[in-house]
Amino acid sequence: MKALILNYGVGNIFSVSSALKRVGFNVVIDVIPKYEYDLLVLPGVGSFNALKKYFEEYGEEIKNVMLGGTPTLGICLGMQALFEYSEECGGCKGLGILKGFIGRLATHRKLPHIGWDRIYLVKWSDVCELFHDLHKEYAYFAHSYAVYPETLDYVCMVSVYDAIFPAAVGYQNIIGTQFHVEKSGYISKKFFEVLARWVKR
Repeated sequence: MKALILNYGVGNIFSVSSALKRVGFNVVIDVIPKYEYDLLVLPGVGSFNALKKYFEEYGEEIKNVMLGGTPTLGICLGMQALFEYSEECGGCKGLGILKGFIGRLATHRKLPHIGWDRIYLVKWSDVCELFHDLHKEYAYFAHSYAVYPETLDYVCMVSVYDAIFPAAVGYQNIIGTQFHVEKSGYISKKFFEVLARWVKR
């Protein structure tokens, strides 16, 4: 299996690459989205503003690859990028694959939200099944902004940081995690093993 990690100038690329290699992927890191891969990965550490210029150049190509059926994983910022726009950078556009926007996490607690919190499976579907074994486990978060989806139909998991927010989404060939699944200890192994089986299906 071949995985393409998009290098758009942000993201914990090394950790994601290592996690994918451990479950059998051959990993390529490139700026340009391409069709000939079994998995497309949008990594995520950094500000949404960092994606603005990249999406102006490659956004339509990424969407075409995803809408063409390539299994896609978005992590943290990469999950947020799946939605229409982000208030973090004054309303700059995301990919718009999923309806909704990115806004500041609705909490009275200190931001950014950094640390370990439980994640809860709230929807069962073919794609949300990837997260079944992670229900009530602890995952690692590092973010100040969260997804405000137009519909809950594709919200697979939630977590709580004073307020409830989407922790993972799933829609057809697309999955996303607000938590850093590549940094989440032993559940990382669980998740990436299931991911590999999902890609092979």
